[in-house]
Amino acid sequence: MILAGGAAKILYLDLALGQPHESFPYLVPAVLFAIALHYCYKQLGLQSIDALTGPTIGFGRIWAGLAIAFMALLGAMYLLKITEAYSRGWFLIWFVMSAGALIVVRWAFARGLHQLAARGYLSRHIGVLGTRECVEALKGEFDKAMPYVIVDGYFLSDSNSDDAADQEAIRRLLAAMQAGSFGKVAIALPAGEKDRIRRALRRLAPYAPEILLCTDLLSSPVPIHGSTVIGTRRADVVSPVPTSERYRLEKRLFDVAAAAIGLALLAPLLLLVALVIKLDSSGPVFFRQRRYGRNNSVFRIFKFRTMTVAEDGERVIQAMQNDPRVTRVGRFLRATSIDELPQLINVLLGEMSIVGPRPHALVHEERFEDNFDLFSRRRRVLPGITGWAQVNGYRGETKTPEDVKKRMDYDLYYIDNWSIWLDLEIVVRTFGAVLRGAH
Repeated sequence: MILAGGAAKILYLDLALGQPHESFPYLVPAVLFAIALHYCYKQLGLQSIDALTGPTIGFGRIWAGLAIAFMALLGAMYLLKITEAYSRGWFLIWFVMSAGALIVVRWAFARGLHQLAARGYLSRHIGVLGTRECVEALKGEFDKAMPYVIVDGYFLSDSNSDDAADQEAIRRLLAAMQAGSFGKVAIALPAGEKDRIRRALRRLAPYAPEILLCTDLLSSPVPIHGSTVIGTRRADVVSPVPTSERYRLEKRLFDVAAAAIGLALLAPLLLLVALVIKLDSSGPVFFRQRRYGRNNSVFRIFKFRTMTVAEDGERVIQAMQNDPRVTRVGRFLRATSIDELPQLINVLLGEMSIVGPRPHALVHEERFEDNFDLFSRRRRVLPGITGWAQVNGYRGETKTPEDVKKRMDYDLYYIDNWSIWLDLEIVVRTFGAVLRGAH
């Protein structure tokens, strides 16, 4: 896009009009346009290898992304009142040349990728869970349509009653998913085994990789989020990669910056709170409890101790209003949410995010998962210090199943609609919620 902008400038301004201009002022919008186009294409799914090696180039989405990025650039330049410094003819020629250049460049790039794939490069692994017959059939489709994809089969028994064999296959697949072996996982089962499909998906749902359902069902037993084609077979996307996973670098940079600045600014307060806790009651300064993190990993959360107990086992009683186990200092720390500040350490360690679904004690998490099929999907992303559920009024104790469901619904909405701007909104609203709760 930068080269297209430069070529348009030379053709139109320098040669056609005979009005040579300095190149640098025209380089700035060209660079901004290239950045905007990159993010548009990433959002539209046009930056993946699958998109580049597919059976069609996809002119419509390519040009739609180009138009969106171009309008965003023009809008920004209009608001900054700098459009008058640039020729409208240059903008038009630049846009037309970019549209043509994109098709040529993507065609050449896709052709190169196909050649690399044919030579055995670009190999990627996909885990497929199902009966041997279904897995082998799907492997044949991949061999025809996507030769660079290597199918790793995890075989369920042909009999629905052999639960031990099924559990062993799922256990091995989960271990591979937790190790990060797959970007995609497919479930390949006969169309009539809807209950088996539900059980398999429930076990796989807490993990971040995209999950495909490859079967000939006329109606899916679970919600679908789009579809893709493997050879001649349609595969339904039943658990798409969370948006924040696709933009993990941006989210991680935000987390590290916010946590580092927060710890630096709050260091005197944290030291004072630690001293007061030691003077107020016997016991450690920090309360550390096991929680589920991303992809079902277990970590120990940091909190200032606010109670006389530190439960972390098969029986954990949630803190309640006027709980006698809460210390004098603990009441103030809980009311102001200062007890949560040490979790900035978990953020720096990469175990948590500033914003995300709030983690619960392991025993509570497992009980909620038993009652709500979708609850485990919250663990496909990093848990957060604050979250969309918290700023919408669902903080603290979960007294009823309805409280759990509402919190789950808000968390799943956040996972499906993540953006850096939503994170910033939640952070700002968290300050307001804490201030209101402190009064």
